[in-house]
Amino acid sequence: MIKIFWSVIVFAVLLPVGLSSQTIFKARRPGAMTGSQFVNHVAAMGSVSRDSVAFKEISEGNMPSWLTRPVTVTDTFADADGILHQVTFYTLPDFIAIGSDDDFFRVPLLPGTAWKIAELYGAILPTCKMSHIIHRFSEVKMEPHPMTPDSTMTTVPVFARHDSIIEAQRIEKGDAIGHLIAGHKKDIVITNRMNTESGRLYIYGWHYPDGKPIQQLTGVHYDGYVDYSHGTRLVLDTAIVDGKKCSIKELLGHPVLYALFSDEDGPFTNMGY
Repeated sequence: MIKIFWSVIVFAVLLPVGLSSQTIFKARRPGAMTGSQFVNHVAAMGSVSRDSVAFKEISEGNMPSWLTRPVTVTDTFADADGILHQVTFYTLPDFIAIGSDDDFFRVPLLPGTAWKIAELYGAILPTCKMSHIIHRFSEVKMEPHPMTPDSTMTTVPVFARHDSIIEAQRIEKGDAIGHLIAGHKKDIVITNRMNTESGRLYIYGWHYPDGKPIQQLTGVHYDGYVDYSHGTRLVLDTAIVDGKKCSIKELLGHPVLYALFSDEDGPFTNMGY
């Protein structure tokens, strides 16, 4: 067995070489609704209508500027044959949020909407392995805060209350906004199970600071379900493997290199909701 030596480098950059924030993320327009205004606007809407508004705002660039500055993660990973590779990938520092730098709201989304946003911005949703890596390398490891498990879990007031708890904890930890942060929500993830169990929502994570996830990979919910604990983390579909620029989607479909980004058995053939 080959022993892997983990050398970690985590630092913030704007984007991979050859890309610019202007080509991936639109600039937030003057007068766009803030996070608080979005919450008030969608408070009485159902999930489909709410996501329609959210997608419009996000597709028009209504996100805090610090969120659109990806963080670079570089480490050494083994492929399915046990061969080590130097790998770099780029993740947004936090879950998708709507609003200004000072007034934003981390919006829980249906998986189909999350995937549409990922495709719009040349990104993918993480695998379980990527979710775990992102947490391990995060500068700010949050304490998960589960809410009362009842019918209010799917309502906007609870979404907003949970986000306010996250913000209070982030500020208490002295975090400078825009650092890589994790542990405050579950990831909507992609998985090989999508091939045989379609129409499901797959979530994973909500890690404690020690790296143990509350939520193991599950598809217990159908793809029309969303609650306060769900977050959309975008990972750019660009990786550098041994100095070569690659598509993560293509790597996940490779018979050997898929293991760089997945701890499941076999390559991916379906990566979208």
